[in-house]
Amino acid sequence: MANIKQKVRVTDIIKEEDARSWKKGSNVLISAGTGVGKSYFCKHTLYRLANETGGKILMLIHRSNCVEQFKCEIENDAKSDVITVITYQSLEYSRLKNTKKINLNDYQYIICDEFHYFFNDSSFNNKTAISFNTIINQTNSIKLFMSATGDNMANYMKKYMMKQGIDDAIEYDIPKDYSFINKLTFFHKDATMEEFIKEGIENGDKGIFFIQSAEKAYKLYLKYKKHCLFNCSANNNKYYDAVDKEKINKMLMEQKFNEQFLITTSCFDAGINIIDRELKHIIIDIVDIGSLIQCMGRKRIQDDDDKVNIYIKILNNQKLAGLKRSMEQKVEMAEFYMKNSYSMDKLIEKYPMQNDINNILYDDHTYNKTGDIISNSYTKKVNELMYFKKREDIADYELMMKKYGKFGYCKYLAITFGFYDEARGRCDYRLINEEYDLESYLESLIKENVIMLQVRDRSELIKKINAKQDGKQLKKLKTLNDVLEEREIDYRIKQFSTTRYSTTENGKKIKRVYKSAWKIVQHDPEIEGG
Repeated sequence: MANIKQKVRVTDIIKEEDARSWKKGSNVLISAGTGVGKSYFCKHTLYRLANETGGKILMLIHRSNCVEQFKCEIENDAKSDVITVITYQSLEYSRLKNTKKINLNDYQYIICDEFHYFFNDSSFNNKTAISFNTIINQTNSIKLFMSATGDNMANYMKKYMMKQGIDDAIEYDIPKDYSFINKLTFFHKDATMEEFIKEGIENGDKGIFFIQSAEKAYKLYLKYKKHCLFNCSANNNKYYDAVDKEKINKMLMEQKFNEQFLITTSCFDAGINIIDRELKHIIIDIVDIGSLIQCMGRKRIQDDDDKVNIYIKILNNQKLAGLKRSMEQKVEMAEFYMKNSYSMDKLIEKYPMQNDINNILYDDHTYNKTGDIISNSYTKKVNELMYFKKREDIADYELMMKKYGKFGYCKYLAITFGFYDEARGRCDYRLINEEYDLESYLESLIKENVIMLQVRDRSELIKKINAKQDGKQLKKLKTLNDVLEEREIDYRIKQFSTTRYSTTENGKKIKRVYKSAWKIVQHDPEIEGG
């Protein structure tokens, strides 16, 4: 067996004497990749320090699956006398319902594991700000915030602390190592994931599929049920019944699945460990970059020979632009409110009879006391975590498109993961082109503003799409658009009426009306959740 390359571990950077120097109320930021001993540090160094003084440790974890796995580890290590493990959501619920079951003052250390949770989950859980504000303002405990992908959240935290007059955070940065990636591959189509499964069945390889849409994940599972284990969030009322709970629990306890493929949503994006040398492939169809990186870290690497191939579904520049527009629309109402000095009157004037469906702006109940008279009213507040997350996403999409240009998403991730060849000045990844030649052609028609006025002008387009039935070339607009949709190509043919003018040799003007002209337009696919 080869020896694993010596990694820098948390205990190499944070010595016991460092931890002893932390004071009550300290906020400790630990940026570290997967598999470098964050849990070990908590279960050993912090456990020993807390045990010396009769203190307790509260560990907050963002997925219930992770809680069960970590509780099992704590019990096996005989550390449950000091360490309590709960979800962030249970803390939020206790604060929202004003229950007093979780008293943070009881704990010497509060550990926020995978604290990017505050950011990432804010897109669908508008209560993350409750747990964050409760913890960051806790002055009787030492608070640790740990994550492999918490950079954006750390930036927000520092701004929040400055604004609230809280002492600066103590920061530790453990270098991230992506050398476990054997090959980095990008693909365009959902159909390609089926090809991966077929190839895997033929070769006997094991793999994990992380798919954002629970519906898409379930449909893929149904096609290859004999070879797969399916998983999604327990909160998914539509598809959770298809989850074999016994097998999932067994996998969590043994840190290994017996089936050839695990098909799961992002409910397994962090905290779960899979230890299996036979696991050679991780396929990811998830939009959020932080979740994507977390998915890659689910396999625990054993040594230098224990590599994994990573396959990521591409977000082309058109999709990035669509995501950017979507995010800008989501923050629009909140930004107007902030830019107009939080004026309710101006907000109502601009958006009459409207609520912010994205919950970035929300109603807050306030109480006012004048003498013996108590009155209450409602005002609008900005969920700053949600807002900041959206603005960071917008900045990332902008960077990918403007700095890196064509294949900006691929280049951005390749550089992040160390797949950049400085000698050649280029990124080193594999691209499965699928329909890219056709996409490039359609994109060129938009850029050149090509208008196909007559039937004869459409011949090249029809040949490029090459839709056939019984050997016959199909030419109807609806059929061609259906083919583009089936192939998941985000362009459509639009038919419209236009007028053209020309002048004869004798100066007479001629008007021609084309009632069925064609042009290519971009199609923004709906972003699915899972």
